[in-house]
Amino acid sequence: MATLIVAGGVAGAVVLFYPEWIRHAALAEQLEEERAKLRAEELLREQRTREVDLLQNDPEYVEIIARDKIGVMKEGETIFRLDAAPPAAGGAH
Repeated sequence: MATLIVAGGVAGAVVLFYPEWIRHAALAEQLEEERAKLRAEELLREQRTREVDLLQNDPEYVEIIARDKIGVMKEGETIFRLDAAPPAAGGAH
């Protein structure tokens, strides 16, 4: 009889706490997704902060960027451009 009472108590506890356990697992997964988004945003912010710093304080960097944008090269300089290959006609296999 005591075994049935204990089993009933355990079954009751499972019934009461199972939905909360599922909710907790879903919230933990959502939290991890949000942390991944935050890490990506922080990385982007660091890159942009570095870009702003270089644009404000490094004339050589500004020259390189400006020359690249307008396609101008210095005398005796050779520019190599590596562009991505166009997608193959006919779609993916």
